[in-house]
Amino acid sequence: MTDDTPESKTSDTSITLHATVDRIEDGDLAVLMIGEDEQMQLDVPRALLPPATDEGAHLRITIKLDREARSATADRVKALQEKLRKGSGKS
Repeated sequence: MTDDTPESKTSDTSITLHATVDRIEDGDLAVLMIGEDEQMQLDVPRALLPPATDEGAHLRITIKLDREARSATADRVKALQEKLRKGSGKS
């Protein structure tokens, strides 16, 4: 499997999927059919798609883990926990 196939993993932290816009519902919700066999459905707010996206459009969707954001969140939570511990008088 190469990187340009519809459902190829690009690394251990991301994947690229092929999707087809099956229909637009109520003008603001795109119904996507995912994968080569288009057996999975994903409803996505149209605002999250490129403006020119319409019924029948083909999309590539890349989902990537954001390790930096996860680490920053963990650091922020740890700092808040420390602040609460110090404020409560516990060590």
